[in-house]
Amino acid sequence: MLDDLKAALKLYIARQSDRFGVIETPIPGMVISHAVEQHLPGYAIYRPALGVVVQGAKQVWLGEQVLDYREGEALLVSVSVLAKGVITRANSDTPFIGMSIELDIGILREVSAFLGMQTAPLGRCLSVHILEPEVVDCLRRLARLLEDPEGLSVLYPGLMRELSYRLLKGPAGPDLRSLSSLGGPSNRIERALMHLRSGFAGPVRVEDLAATAGMSVSSFHRYFKALTKVTPKQYQKQLRLIEARRIMDAGADNVTGAAIAVGYESPAHFSRDYSRFFGVSPKRDTLSRRLGT
Repeated sequence: MLDDLKAALKLYIARQSDRFGVIETPIPGMVISHAVEQHLPGYAIYRPALGVVVQGAKQVWLGEQVLDYREGEALLVSVSVLAKGVITRANSDTPFIGMSIELDIGILREVSAFLGMQTAPLGRCLSVHILEPEVVDCLRRLARLLEDPEGLSVLYPGLMRELSYRLLKGPAGPDLRSLSSLGGPSNRIERALMHLRSGFAGPVRVEDLAATAGMSVSSFHRYFKALTKVTPKQYQKQLRLIEARRIMDAGADNVTGAAIAVGYESPAHFSRDYSRFFGVSPKRDTLSRRLGT
């Protein structure tokens, strides 16, 4: 079945003129990754999703945690985190092919409630799992909808419920139950992270985030750092820097403009933080990335 999934993704990639990079699809929350070479590790926001390697291998860092996963394995993200990822196996003969499908927390909650599952304690925000045949079969049928626009609107909701069921009943279940339950710590922290992302350019009060999570400030701090490996203030800073890099990659040559857009009052302060985080100054980083060096 993994071969069938690979064939469905290859067919869609071919219809996109064999594009490389991240390829958007008509399936909500699903993207395909296609690469023939390894890249330097890059920071990104990893939202609750299942990231599947269909061909090749990847590696992701979160704090001191390093996770490797390869063909037939998947990275489960159960809380939105800022992590570094890199493709570790890809070449022109055997390109890297992967797919990521965002998880619907509402559907997870419905399925979990139907199964009568109890709230799980704090789960892992990142974990690697060998894909079970039932999960691969579900993903294969989802991928086939790329060639069936009419069937997509009819079959997609049911397939997402099936995927949620398979994941909840499998080894990933405890991590997902903590996310899907309103009272679960992962779900509470995810709500606070959504609030933080929506207003990261402005001032952030930890007390407001804790209130959004329905936690005391001390409990919120403890759970937040246990999951994300950083403090709320550090998370906000990283969000600002990642967004500033995106703005400059999109064509903004003015470093000062990018700094102000993400909430910095001092361009010098922004440049220092950027250099510490990415290991290179904003101007040099932007030039290097545009030249592909």
